[in-house]
Amino acid sequence: MKRSEVKEYNGQNGKPAYIIFDNKIYDVTDSKLWKDGVHMNRHKAGEDMTDFISMAPHGESLLERDNIKFIGNLEEEKQKEDKKSKYRRLYGKFHPHPMFIHFPMGILYFGAFMLLLYLFTGNISFESASYYALIVGTISIFPTVLSGFISWWLNYEMTMTNVFKNKIVFSAILIVISLILIIIRSNYLPPHSMNYILEVIYVGGYFLCLPILSFIAFNGGKITWPS
Repeated sequence: MKRSEVKEYNGQNGKPAYIIFDNKIYDVTDSKLWKDGVHMNRHKAGEDMTDFISMAPHGESLLERDNIKFIGNLEEEKQKEDKKSKYRRLYGKFHPHPMFIHFPMGILYFGAFMLLLYLFTGNISFESASYYALIVGTISIFPTVLSGFISWWLNYEMTMTNVFKNKIVFSAILIVISLILIIIRSNYLPPHSMNYILEVIYVGGYFLCLPILSFIAFNGGKITWPS
């Protein structure tokens, strides 16, 4: 079967759902992850899934499940060069987005912990540590978001789903909040010179960054480990 023929098996209108992996054809019709020929609201049956499956943590092993059947080898035919393929291979080698996301998460969580210690002890050194962690953590958000957009473009054709929408919207919210916190804190030295309202906004905003970060990471996990 040729690649152009596999496209006809898209799981729509009662047709079987076929996918291509490593020049092999698989029938995923009976898989609950490919309901109506669509996987995670972005991958469609009839397409070549080699790049996506190779980068997923489950990899080729998912094709060994009982509800997925091997159909046969793909017939060779001249294909147009995929201009993104070399960039996908480079991305698959270094995984920049999963690597960068650890920086704002680790640093801002550390900063919030330092701020908590300051609130309990009054030790100004803890507060200073939380302030510098806020600055570094905020800076690290930008390469994280940029690498996320690159991943979205390379691996998912910038298909807009609820998962990606959540990641984009809440990343923007996180950037805005963290920048506001830096502006507030930078204008009050020492920090206890803040009035009560500003202090509540600053402390509350700092701790608000944690659930926002966690929600962004949770949506990233839904991409890597689909339910």
